[in-house]
Parts: sequence; structure tokens; C-alpha cells
Amino acid sequence: MKKYQLIVVGGGPGGYTAAFRAAELGMSVAIVDDNDLGGVCLNWGCIPTKSLLKNAEVFELINNANSYGIEVGKPKIHFEKIINKTIQARKRLSKGLHFQVRKLGVDFFPGFATFIDKNSIEVDGNTLHGDTFIIATGSKAKHLHSIDHSGGNVMTAKEIFSLKKLPESMTIIGAGAIGVEFAYFFNALGTRVTLLEAKENILPNEDVEVSQWMHKVLKRKKVDIQTDTMATEIDDEYILVSIGVEGNSSGFGLKKIGIEIGSNNHIIVDKNGKTNLDNIYAVGDVIGPPWLAHVSSSEGLYVVEHIAKLSPKKIDYDCVPACTYSKPEIGSIGLSQKILDERGIDYKVVKSFFNANGKAVASDSTEGFIKILVSDRNQILGAHIIGSNATEMISEFSLAMSNNLSVENILDSIHPHPTFSEAIFETLMQLR
Repeated sequence: MKKYQLIVVGGGPGGYTAAFRAAELGMSVAIVDDNDLGGVCLNWGCIPTKSLLKNAEVFELINNANSYGIEVGKPKIHFEKIINKTIQARKRLSKGLHFQVRKLGVDFFPGFATFIDKNSIEVDGNTLHGDTFIIATGSKAKHLHSIDHSGGNVMTAKEIFSLKKLPESMTIIGAGAIGVEFAYFFNALGTRVTLLEAKENILPNEDVEVSQWMHKVLKRKKVDIQTDTMATEIDDEYILVSIGVEGNSSGFGLKKIGIEIGSNNHIIVDKNGKTNLDNIYAVGDVIGPPWLAHVSSSEGLYVVEHIAKLSPKKIDYDCVPACTYSKPEIGSIGLSQKILDERGIDYKVVKSFFNANGKAVASDSTEGFIKILVSDRNQILGAHIIGSNATEMISEFSLAMSNNLSVENILDSIHPHPTFSEAIFETLMQLR
């Protein structure tokens, strides 16, 4: 029986970040995963989808080359090559993770972990003993009970990467970030896309104005959007179900050893990520929203440093950036106007449009706007960006909000010209 100070079950962003930090702190560490390191994010989610979206962006750019004074022939899509490109990106990053595992002296066990008791697990016939455990098994896509998932034409985002040809038509059920990203991707390549959303707006977790702007963009691109619509029976070539996720907590023997599981199969934890068993913690998607890789990583770091008694800074879940990698991109952080109104918090709104930004005009990327919500004490309460480079620009607000910087602190810093990010400065100048 091998013994470790920490065993991490799950090799996604929350799991490998926790394992690496624990090894850096001198702990003996093992990490277990029945898939390759990287989890859903690296293997089927964040990274490969961004590779797909880059292909769509390039295809659109070539088709619009005439507007830049460049004449080219009609581009031809080789869909299998597009899919293979995503696989190569995934393999390259996976190699990097395995290098870190070896460099830091972490033992990796490829296999499925089943808890025997609160101090030991079985992995493919091997028994591992741990003083402390972190469960980071992530989430899995929800299925829609009104749709027969047994047919080969009904998929979740994971199955997209098994497609051999570009679909002529596709219905996407669920217009959150994943649904909107795939709607943009397939529409850009020429697939007829229908996008269904049960709620009033697409991107229902975003600021309403941002959602409405993206709705307008997709409609202009001929995406058939139907909101306030429940999916029952759909007859289409392919159906992508992206209605959310649930905790991946089944099959690991958690209930057998007494771990409390809550709604949506999420593991119940306290403010420090501890389960009801004193030596077992859980982080990431398996403990519930927000289901974001960077939140999982932050929770993994926090829990390891808490175990090591380093008194880490608490995670502020009102200050988590979220991104949608469509075109235009969306970046948001903090509170929306709706939430501020519900909480009775006074605020000011400042907004500017990218059609007044020099870099946006010069690069023909004027779609969208920046909207910033500010308290009476000139603190940033929330920021919502839709436009080119929005997912990069949102980090400035993350830095400001995490360190309680005021509007004046941001305005005292020099923003380079011409850049998209100087639009942040120009927007906040309205408060002077």
C-alpha cells in the first residue's frame, strides 16, 4: 500500500493545480484520473473549443478579405483537419502537464478511484492511502429527458469532437456560453443553426444589454434564435444539448463512506472546501457553480494552502470573471444591474461604445460596448464588455476589484494608445 500526505482525485484544473501547489509545499502527492490530465477543460472544453473558434474566425476573415483591399479565392473547409488541429493543441498542453507532474515529483495514477474508507482508495486493483484527500472530479453534461439521447444525432459538447463532417443543419438546445459559442462556430462555417433557450434571453447569466446585443449579432448572421422555448421533439440532422452540468460525484464510493451529496449531485462543503469528513475536501465543478476552470484552480490553491495552515485569502465569488468566446467576445465580472437593484445597492452606470475607440475603428472591430457599474464611493461593482478582446480586457477589472482599487486608481494609471483597453479609461473618465 502506497501512502501519501495528499491524494487528489481528478486531474482537471482544480485537481492538478492543487496537486502542484501541494508538491511545491513539500507534501507527498498523488493524483488519480481515469482520463488524461487536464480534465474536461483541456480535453473537450476550454482549450479545444477555443481552437475551433479560431478556425471560424479565420474563415470569416478570409470571406471578408475584400473589405481590407485583399482579393482571395473562395476558401474551402476541411472539417477533419479542423478537428485534428484541436486534438494537437490538446496533446501539446497535456504533455506540459505531464512534464510538471514529473518535475514536481507527483505520482500520477491513470485509473478510476473508488473510496474504500476515508483514508484509502482503490485504483485498478492498487490501494492508495492518504492522510488528506481533495475530490476534484468536475462535472458532466446534463441530459434533456424530453429528447432521446440514444440516437447518434444527439450530442453534448464532448461529442462534437467526434464529428467527421460539417453538419448542414444543427439545433442547439441551451443558449448559455457553450451554446452561443457553438452557434457562432457552426454558423460561421455555413451550418444552418437554430438556437433554443428556455429563458427570456440568450446568455441568461449575462447583463441584459449584453445578451440583447449578442442576440442582435447572431440574428444578423442568420442564426434562428427562439427564446422562451422548451425543447420537446426536434427533427434535425444534429442536436447539441447544452443545458448545463451536474456534479460528477457518482461511482466513486462517496456515499458509501458517508460524504454528503446535495442537489444536482454536488458535494456539500463548508467555507474552506471541507466535506462532512474532516480529512476530505472538494473543489471545482463538483461542488457547484460557478462552473469555471479558473474558479476550480483558485479553489484548489485555497484548499491546499488551508490544509498547510497558510491562512489563504478567501475567494470572493462576487468578483469572478466570466468569458464567452464568440465573436464578438464577452467578458463580465461582478454584479449586474439586475442584482444590484434586487439587493437595493445604489450605483452609477457609465458606458461607451467601441465605434468611438481608435484601435477598434482602425481594425474594423467596432462591434459592442463597455458598461461599468460603480458605487457611490467610486468602487467598481461590476463590468460588462461585449466586443473584440473583451475576454482579455476583463482582467483589468479583476485586478482592480480584487485589490479594492477605486476608479481614481485606474484613472491614475496610463493606458497605451491605441488599444482596446484604453476604452476602459475613456469610459471611467465620464465620472471625473
